[in-house]
Amino acid sequence: MILLIKFFIKMNELRIEKKFIFGKKKEEDLKKFLIINGFTQLYQPRKISSVYLDTLNLDFAKDNINGVSKRKKIRFRWYDDNLSYIYLEEKNKQNFQVNKNVNKIFANVKKESIISDLKRYFYSSQNKYNTFNYKFILKINYLRSYWLSNNKKFRATIDHNLKINPINNLFLDLDLNETILEFKFSQDNEASFRDFTHNKDLQIRAKKFSKYIQSFFLLESSGLIV
Repeated sequence: MILLIKFFIKMNELRIEKKFIFGKKKEEDLKKFLIINGFTQLYQPRKISSVYLDTLNLDFAKDNINGVSKRKKIRFRWYDDNLSYIYLEEKNKQNFQVNKNVNKIFANVKKESIISDLKRYFYSSQNKYNTFNYKFILKINYLRSYWLSNNKKFRATIDHNLKINPINNLFLDLDLNETILEFKFSQDNEASFRDFTHNKDLQIRAKKFSKYIQSFFLLESSGLIV
């Protein structure tokens, strides 16, 4: 578990991310595509859970919706329901280029009181943020599989079975009916990735896609954003 986190999460990591969006229940087709093209699955799939924050004015959501090239996200994240390892992440993105800062939190978080426990930590003096300007928005969980190309230049993930919860009702699950294939690689390998996608004649284009924004829209349309 810890080795997996160390491999995929690097402090101050600068990388490029390219997302390809498919409909529901496409994960098996995408796995076959990766295997045929020389990718190896590194680990068993994991459940990823994230709680997203935004400013009081919802600036993170508005920047993304309005197409601002330089954007930010703040979220708590944990894996396979292991609440002993929860990370506070700040993800800064400019176009397809991403810098992510990750820090493990040290707090007593219980499943039955997870949101209130995370709030207690975030609004405490342990935290670096001007916390009065932020609020908790929503929770997401999904299954992710991890892949690596045979030349070790590209990482890939497949996300599926996305479930969305309003922050004040974690028992209410809404489905985000998408499967997401994402490639991650260093700037040095951008040309190699273009060659890879050109040679494979992918019939779709990489697109901007935010789980947070799509979940925000889904909850907002249902009257569940507080």
